[in-house]
Order: sequence, then structure tokens, then C-alpha cells
Amino acid sequence: MDVVHMALGRRALVQHVAVVGHHELMSDLEYLAALLAGLDAEIARVSAADSGSDEQSSAIDDAVDAVLRLRAKVKAGYPGKKAYYIAASTDPNGIRVEGISALQGKRAHELVRDGGWMHADSTTVLDLLDDDQISRYRAVAGRGVAQTFRDSREYLAAATGLAEK
Repeated sequence: MDVVHMALGRRALVQHVAVVGHHELMSDLEYLAALLAGLDAEIARVSAADSGSDEQSSAIDDAVDAVLRLRAKVKAGYPGKKAYYIAASTDPNGIRVEGISALQGKRAHELVRDGGWMHADSTTVLDLLDDDQISRYRAVAGRGVAQTFRDSREYLAAATGLAEK
């Protein structure tokens, strides 16, 4: 890992700790709004970055992390794990959230070419993801990356009751 990625990773960790560390001082509504604002910022970074740049790579990885943090909070609001999955599986944007969740712990930017997610049969995808992850990743494969994050944001915002009116 080069110095730039280490510094960017630390920045994301510090931002995450700042949000999570202050959760005790925030209401749930404020915390959810902070998570949504964080995701919005990462989507803006993805959209503004030059294709193939270090900034784009960092923004994509940080956007995946932002989706996963918000998804965890949304899941916690359901009466059980199964209830969340049933709800997510009935909405195309919820299915996209689950497609992004397949990238948990992965370098998501490695699955992007020319602003879009690689197709699920790409050797790069097959090398990076296991069968379960690939089955969920198919929900985003071949789609535009920024649009996938916007769709995920729309679903998660609605699921938290904070959707823009």
C-alpha cells in the first residue's frame, strides 16, 4: 500500500471514528443524517474524479464503506436480519445495496473500468470474489458506478425515513 492510499485510508478511518464516536451525543436522526451526508460526499467524489485516477479509486472504496455503514444502521432498525433481507430483495435499489455489500472488505475500485462495474464473468471479478459475493455482485455488474451509489443512497434514505421529499 503506497503512502497516498495509507493517508487516504487514515482520513476515512478518522472520519468514521469521528461520526461513530459522536453517535452517543447525537440522536438517531442526527446520526442517520450524518451517515447520509457522508455517503453524499463520497458520491460527489466518485462523480467528480477522473476515470482511473487515484482519487477515483479512493472515492469508490470510501463510498462502499459509507454504504456499508448506513446499511448496518438500517439493518439494525429491522426486527430481525431476515426482515431486512426480505425488504431489500423486493426493491431494485435494495438489491443494488446488497450488490455493493458483496464488496465488503474488498478493494472495490479494482472492479471498476471506465466508470462502470466490471461484468460478473470478468476474470478480475472471479479472482476477487467468492461465489456468494459474485451472486450478489451481479446486481451491480455492468452498471455505472456513480449511479449505483445514488440508487443505493435512495434506497437507504427511504429505509431510514430520511428520503428527500
